Amino acid sequence: MRAKGRNNGCFVALSGLKKIPSPPGGHYPLMIIDKSGLPVFHLCEWYRRRKEYDVGRTPETYLDMLLPWAGFQLHHSYVWNDPPDRIRAQLVEFLRGDIGCQVAPVQEDGYLVETTASSPLSKSSLGVLLAALTNLYDVMIDAGYYCYTNPMRSEYLMNLKREHLQYVNNAGAPDHAGVRSESWQKTHQDYPTKFFRQKRGKVWEPQVVMEPDDVQQRMDKVIDFMLEHATFLRDKVVLLLLRQTGARLSEIVEMTVGGYRGVSHPERALVKNKGSRGREEKTVYFTPLIEEQLMKYIRTERSEHDPLRRKRVEDLEDHDPIFLTELGTPYNREAFYYHWNKLFKPAQKQFKDQDKVEFSPHDIRHLRVTRAIKKIKKEAQGDKALEEELTDGFWRLMGWKSSLTMDTYTHLFNQRKALVDVMLAEDEDENELVIRSSQDDTSKASILQHPGEDIPTNTPVILSNDDDEFGWYEE
Repeated sequence: MRAKGRNNGCFVALSGLKKIPSPPGGHYPLMIIDKSGLPVFHLCEWYRRRKEYDVGRTPETYLDMLLPWAGFQLHHSYVWNDPPDRIRAQLVEFLRGDIGCQVAPVQEDGYLVETTASSPLSKSSLGVLLAALTNLYDVMIDAGYYCYTNPMRSEYLMNLKREHLQYVNNAGAPDHAGVRSESWQKTHQDYPTKFFRQKRGKVWEPQVVMEPDDVQQRMDKVIDFMLEHATFLRDKVVLLLLRQTGARLSEIVEMTVGGYRGVSHPERALVKNKGSRGREEKTVYFTPLIEEQLMKYIRTERSEHDPLRRKRVEDLEDHDPIFLTELGTPYNREAFYYHWNKLFKPAQKQFKDQDKVEFSPHDIRHLRVTRAIKKIKKEAQGDKALEEELTDGFWRLMGWKSSLTMDTYTHLFNQRKALVDVMLAEDEDENELVIRSSQDDTSKASILQHPGEDIPTNTPVILSNDDDEFGWYEE
């Protein structure tokens, strides 16, 4: 079901640069050094400044994307703080040569960048690289280390956007205020300011929604197997939370004691939302059973790995992570994936080769939303007002910043239902043909065997019970 992505790790490793812990009392939280062991100043300084206001995972993600770029510049003796036109020329060379992208100038200023089959990065990873470069120069400009305008932004396009904003009512208001004459999303889409822009492609669509019930049931069986055979209670609790809350993996594994206590209500916790820059502001809800398993984990397994052997939530500090490794360090996505892979392969053995289904922890999130939409439609029973009310409540429950995400899921679900209806209608047409054909054959046989006799109209027709090719679409 899920195609394996490209290996970004290999791309990052080719930089030739290394990340090493800073010595005690050092100025930088992390040192980035070149092949000679010398620090790469602009990356060290950028990372330090970024971490001061963003304690989330974004600085690490951006840094991984910046390493190959910095390695490329060092290899060619390019200077990171060259004027914008030189930086852009270097980046075109890097995108074409090292990433295998198609880079073409566009009429309205800038370049259009598109990945190819030979690119080591996916389209989304390329977007992260461009965002990281933009932020690198933004931060270094603010710090006074880069004395030009950001080479990743087009002055011409920025001026066009400024002119447009003069005609937008309440241009500075956020979307949720309801007074802005056009959404910020439309403004950004119609008036981009980036000098290097990606070709607009297919709108994001979670594949799980379109998967048939049979595939979704097999996904559930895989998760059930992993829950039953998990070596650590910690991983069992993480899987239960992923399935119940629909939260992202990073949001779950990075839960803190303060986030759990901060809600002041059982069966809830605050987690770091995407884009919250490390702030715990999104509430996730779970069942009493999961609450019980979570408390059991803290009393037993977690206390064994806790350096102070603490067993009660009251004894833990707000900044303490809920989930720990065996070494007593904070659990993370990479560590969880190691245990996920160990469980996932044997879980697939319960199916035949053609029935095995590939999916990731993130797909559990899509599975949760799909089930919720199905339940909402069942509860509403055609009442559009009730359905809209329940749908609005669910997207708020999921903590999404925009209702457009919910709209995407609902659109795909409706699309799938429409496909099901078409397939079932085709089945009915085929069945009618079978019925008519059987009746014609019966009539012909009756006329041949009993010429002149009336043909009974209540003759039962036996239809074939063979599985049709669309049977798996049935709800």
